[in-house]
Amino acid sequence: MIFVEKVGLQFGSKVLFEDVSFHLRPKEKVGLVGENGTGKTTLFKVITGKTTPDSGKVVLRKGLRFGLLEQDLEVGRETVLERVVLGDPHFLKVKTEMERLESGQTYHERYGDLQHEFERQGGYDREARAKIILLGLGIKAEKWNQPLDQLSGGWRMRCELSRLLLQSPDVLLLDEPSNHLDLRSVVWLESFLKSYEGSVLLISHDRRFLNSLVSRTVELERGALSVYVGNYDDYERQKQERAELLESQAANQGRKIAEVERFIERFRAKNTKATQVQSRIKMLDKMERVQMTQGTKTIHFRFPQPVRTGRHVLEVKEVSKSYGPLTVYQNFSINFERGWKVALVGENGAGKSTLLKLMAGALEPDEGKIKLGANVSRSYFAQHQGETLNFNHTVFQSLEESAPGLLLTAKRNILGAFLFAGDDVEKKVSVLSGGERSRLALARMLCGGSSVHGNGKPPSLVLFDEPTNHLDMRSREHLAAVLSDYEGSLLVISHDRFFLDGFINRVWEVEGGVVKDYPGHYSDYEWEKSKEVQSVEASSGLAKDLSSSQLNRERKKKEAEERNQRYKNLKPLQKKLAKVESRLEVLMCTNETLQTRLADAGIYEEDQKPRLLETLAEQTTLKAEEKILMQEWDELTVAIEEIESSAENDFSGA
Repeated sequence: MIFVEKVGLQFGSKVLFEDVSFHLRPKEKVGLVGENGTGKTTLFKVITGKTTPDSGKVVLRKGLRFGLLEQDLEVGRETVLERVVLGDPHFLKVKTEMERLESGQTYHERYGDLQHEFERQGGYDREARAKIILLGLGIKAEKWNQPLDQLSGGWRMRCELSRLLLQSPDVLLLDEPSNHLDLRSVVWLESFLKSYEGSVLLISHDRRFLNSLVSRTVELERGALSVYVGNYDDYERQKQERAELLESQAANQGRKIAEVERFIERFRAKNTKATQVQSRIKMLDKMERVQMTQGTKTIHFRFPQPVRTGRHVLEVKEVSKSYGPLTVYQNFSINFERGWKVALVGENGAGKSTLLKLMAGALEPDEGKIKLGANVSRSYFAQHQGETLNFNHTVFQSLEESAPGLLLTAKRNILGAFLFAGDDVEKKVSVLSGGERSRLALARMLCGGSSVHGNGKPPSLVLFDEPTNHLDMRSREHLAAVLSDYEGSLLVISHDRFFLDGFINRVWEVEGGVVKDYPGHYSDYEWEKSKEVQSVEASSGLAKDLSSSQLNRERKKKEAEERNQRYKNLKPLQKKLAKVESRLEVLMCTNETLQTRLADAGIYEEDQKPRLLETLAEQTTLKAEEKILMQEWDELTVAIEEIESSAENDFSGA
């Protein structure tokens, strides 16, 4: 479906890709992972043609439709629903042309073709499907008619994701799709993508999201792509095994090199051994050294432990809070006790952030009071904390502002723990990436810079609103470990389930101005919710009546017959396509071996001429076979797509 062939790209002196190759198969779901700044987003742009590589090429199947979710969005005046339903240029063109012909009452052959295409694009139920997707991603009906330019960046991102999912392209390229979603929307999206018929290439730092979806994991590291079979957990295990193997190979090679060097030193001065010495010197020069993998950089810190507080850390007593006509809480009360590590969950708009801000003291209640317990100090990390920093300050000045009493060495140690080393501390906040600003904001919080009282002492109550946004996988896991060891109390909103399960000991579910308490880890909460759903379904009498059951059986029988026929038609084509793709991958690997051989200067020496000619001939044969296979691959994928498209049209017209 997509072949990335020996792509190279660099910006100035920074090499992003060097001869990277990759194949995305039809209906495959692949995770693209790597440290922030390695070029994952740029690779998406290369695949979609938005960025031209310096070398290599990207080959797309003929007629391939792809949808790219980007972090930077263009904003227009159209409403949310208009953007989602009419955001496909091809569909909009068909619809507009149909309406033009209808208004002029010019019903001719062209109209019939347009109507057929309109139906193929799901035009008659397109708006209904759009609403289902919008609701699934947490965009409720009251926002559907709002202009996009009146929405925050997070809501616009949800709208853009809804538009892409409705289009149902052959390939979805999703760059951090869960970053702006609440937990329920993440779970819905995960379920949607599991049954998605097209291919998915996914950038994400959410371990559970990746584990649930992907069957292959591709790592971009220091300009090279490495492919691992399986989900993220499989990738980590295989990478560790590869690192151990390389370490063993490097040790063996080191012993061999030391042995050769001893021979050279011992016999360098002896004329009788001159030939052997020169031979070994040439061997060392030509030897390809085993390259050890470099460790991944990650934030490494610990929260200083706070003073012990009383049992009651914070009390919310008879609090009411409204925004204009919208009442979020009415006469609401709840207690927060020492040692509690609570995850706040619920739909967007349920009042999670409002409750967090009230408890943090960042928002005043309309009525009632928020009372801190004995010896309690609190610190608050807002969802966009990194954007509240002074952009004119340097990194060091920003930290110094939050903790002027700390010694210079302590400040540098803290910044180093958050990956700001050397000259990085002199960078202006304005030039930092989103991830770097988040790390700096966390460092300031560690020093007490986000404390409500600003006293610089370790807080005994920490309140987080989406602290993992912009953090990579390793940094998220380290933060979870740190919070697990933290002896104070904390309240956190996060959409990362793996992160939450690492440290929380209870869940508060917010809905309709009420909080329901679930003691235990996040996985315990999920188990309890699944039991509640089963109980509701059992008691609500959802079983169909006899006639409905009969209709369902007939419908399922018809669908099964259609699937069987489609399977009979598709199976030989798919089998042949798999063989072609397998052979293409072998050719790509063989070509890399030949290129490596030709890059060795020794092959151009006079005594190596037969080997050089043999290699060049092999490369010519390989390229000829690759050209034939690529043409066959293109024909097969088009044939398969036509059968699948025909089956979809038959079903929609039934």
